[in-house]
Amino acid sequence: MPEHHDYMRDVLILLIALLALVPLFVRLRLGNVLGYLTIGIVVGPLGLGLISGDESTGALGELGVVFLLFSIGLEINVERLRLFGLRTYGMALLQIPVTAVPIAVLAHLTGLSVAGSLLVGGALAVSSTAIVIQLLSERGQMTGQVGRAAIAILLMQDLAVAPMIVLVTAYGAAGQSLGAALGLASIKFVIFVLLIAVGQRLALRPLLRLAASAGEPEVFTAAALLLVLGIGWLSQTVGLSMALGAFVAGLLVADTEFRHQVSADIEPVRGLLLGLFFVSVGMGLDLRFAAAHLPTIAAVVAVAMAVKASAMFIVAKAFRLSSPRALGLAGLLAQGSEFAFVLLPLGIANGLLDRTTAQVITVSVGLTMAIMPIGALVVDLIAPWFLRGRPSLGDIESESGELKGHVVIAGFGQVGMSVARFLVGEQVPILVLDLSQQRVAESRRRGLPVFYGNATRKDVLRASRLDRAQVLVVVVPDPKTAEQITTIARQSFRHLRIFVRARDESWVAKLRAAGADAVVLDGLTTALDLVERVMIFHAPEIAGDG
Repeated sequence: MPEHHDYMRDVLILLIALLALVPLFVRLRLGNVLGYLTIGIVVGPLGLGLISGDESTGALGELGVVFLLFSIGLEINVERLRLFGLRTYGMALLQIPVTAVPIAVLAHLTGLSVAGSLLVGGALAVSSTAIVIQLLSERGQMTGQVGRAAIAILLMQDLAVAPMIVLVTAYGAAGQSLGAALGLASIKFVIFVLLIAVGQRLALRPLLRLAASAGEPEVFTAAALLLVLGIGWLSQTVGLSMALGAFVAGLLVADTEFRHQVSADIEPVRGLLLGLFFVSVGMGLDLRFAAAHLPTIAAVVAVAMAVKASAMFIVAKAFRLSSPRALGLAGLLAQGSEFAFVLLPLGIANGLLDRTTAQVITVSVGLTMAIMPIGALVVDLIAPWFLRGRPSLGDIESESGELKGHVVIAGFGQVGMSVARFLVGEQVPILVLDLSQQRVAESRRRGLPVFYGNATRKDVLRASRLDRAQVLVVVVPDPKTAEQITTIARQSFRHLRIFVRARDESWVAKLRAAGADAVVLDGLTTALDLVERVMIFHAPEIAGDG
């Protein structure tokens, strides 16, 4: 009975702390991850000592990582990969080594082994998916260029974590030889993936179909849990990690018709266990240790964030992102990742890191995650200064480079805003040109693809990739300017559908003669009439993409 009492007491304390702290952290825009870490620090054995933090808590937390890796694998499918262009993926792939190598070099200069330095570089090169997605969602930037680039980079980082786990685990098994670890890890991973791929056809699909045919939600949920834990256990059995097995399982399920249902079924379990993982990490953070090593921790935080932000900014500029977007991307991805809390204990267990070094880095990563929301607010204040003066054509070209079948809107007054709002709601890709610096700055802070540009200039229209656009909507207030834009666009881009707003009937014939496919008179439904015409020509492409 006393053991039962202690167990229930721990559960009650965790629930009370969760209800008290996590909503507070979310309201302060610090994120739930930081809330879970704080709970672990406060109630754990190294804090107030309200909870002992036994092995069962850590074991449940590790299952959270397993389900996190499964969810990431589940999200990686061909359809999603096609959302990002080659240039975005190039930037994502380059960011990892450009960030990891300088950090690894600095770590080696402090006395760490080559293998340990590479682990530190890799662990600090990745960013927190949970925090970045939360910030993008709050700012409405998920579909903007910064949002798309950040998501692609996070996706590549998530993919990179899997081989990192393999290498660290194999390093310990190979007697601390880096070359042997790489060879052993590669062989094990290839054999495991081949076996699981064969099993997908022979067992995975039949299992899910059988569970679905039962018509009972709990049966399908049980099948999903069996899938995650079963393949994870097999992976652990052959000498790989359970998390890696779950990641591979996610990749395989992503290629089936059951992907969305499996994702929905495991989400509550994943969220709860992942929260416990962060709580268990917090329990292991010793504030007395942090105070004793404060100068070292402060140096690690400063150097890691500076290197990550600088590397990201350089890579973004190399791929022709504008300065505000490059700065925004650098600010978003400067923090550490929850995966550092997975990789560092593995480094200790396999002889790559000593406990003191791992603890310093763990505390530092937690601090970067705490600083991140504040840093994002600072970036928001700084970025608009880059908009002063006239943006170059490179800004427009960098935004439009991956667009195809999009709609270009010339003019962003009330009608232009309404048209853009409707099209964004219908998930139609757009690019807007306007000559109001204030409107451009305000819209770009909200994540909208609005650029300062004179649409009467052919080079500006070309930078907007009208050669690959479907529709040009001209809603500038001056009819002469509208006529000029229409004439230039029709002469240069004959395939384009051009819809123009007209102040009165005297301009209808002139605009048609200039090349407009349709002219809409000003009125209460001008924006709706324009959107209706756009969707007639854009809807077939949307259907075809599905």
